[in-house]
Amino acid sequence: GEFTLWNGMCFNFETIIQAHQKPVQSMQWTHNENWLISGDDEGTIQYWTTTLNKAKQIPTAHRESVRDLSFSPSDAKFASGSDDTTVKIWDFGEGKVEQQLSGHGGDVKGVSWHPKSALVASCSKDSMIKLWDPKSGKCLTNLHGHKSTVMCLDWNRNGHWILSGARDQSLKIFDIRMMKQFQTYKGQNKDITSLCWHPVHEDLFVSGGYDGSVLYWLASNPVHQAEVRNAHETAVRGMAWHPMGHVIATCSHDNSTKFWGRTRPGDTYREKPKYEETSYMPTVGLNVPQSLQVGGRSKGGVIPGLGPRTGGAGPPRPPPRQPGVGANSAIAYTYNSGMGSPPSRGSP
Repeated sequence: GEFTLWNGMCFNFETIIQAHQKPVQSMQWTHNENWLISGDDEGTIQYWTTTLNKAKQIPTAHRESVRDLSFSPSDAKFASGSDDTTVKIWDFGEGKVEQQLSGHGGDVKGVSWHPKSALVASCSKDSMIKLWDPKSGKCLTNLHGHKSTVMCLDWNRNGHWILSGARDQSLKIFDIRMMKQFQTYKGQNKDITSLCWHPVHEDLFVSGGYDGSVLYWLASNPVHQAEVRNAHETAVRGMAWHPMGHVIATCSHDNSTKFWGRTRPGDTYREKPKYEETSYMPTVGLNVPQSLQVGGRSKGGVIPGLGPRTGGAGPPRPPPRQPGVGANSAIAYTYNSGMGSPPSRGSP
């Protein structure tokens, strides 16, 4: 039930508070970044300010654990999904239920509000994804494709794609313009436990598995572009990008939070081969080292951005900068929750 507030500049925690009486299962910031809401195992939802002062509590929001939360584009409403099989639409200002969406045949594991429209997607233990009208409370359609519990889902910022991950070890993209499956992605060796679209590059996303692995994907390619198989010791339960897309944070049941980002100026992955097995992860727009390449795939594969220089003599030219894109490769800073101050940055 604790909250830890981290400083994203020097990578240390600012404060730790006892936020809930039960384990926290979900949290979500408003789009304007002025408010935070959280849900716990007891079905309680709480409002928080940016300084982590409690503003409001809804003690009986759900009968069971609140698994996911998602705000509407205007932040005036939010949706919650719970193990009690329901999705609820809330008025954020009043803290009151406007609609209760019933129809799933099992625990609701994820909920995501469309980035532009009044449309809510939810996923469940019944292996289905449902699309809801939050105004009328009606189910608009069901999306079938997964063979086991759908653990998480997320809308792409283009508003056309829904990315989902399930216990059948597959990720899928559904295109709602045709109400059809766009692509299936397989590469995780265990259940998919988390996923996240990149905030800048529309077709790039990252997934986390129950075995602690983190994989990079392109929407147009069913084979993952890069991988870190031992990113965590156990399930990756959450991940989020920095708004500029140059750092991604992951958290796990191994009681650690990791920040993955680019190396210092002038450093390259060729100078740090030891990171390839543990804390190394390439960022967007970089050549993928051979050790991270998928077996049987061309050595020329790259994460979206700028590939290797072609033609001419001499060493390869460094790639030009793009907004939110790292310079060379990536390292990770790892902190254990509740273990006191994290280590100084020093030499990674």
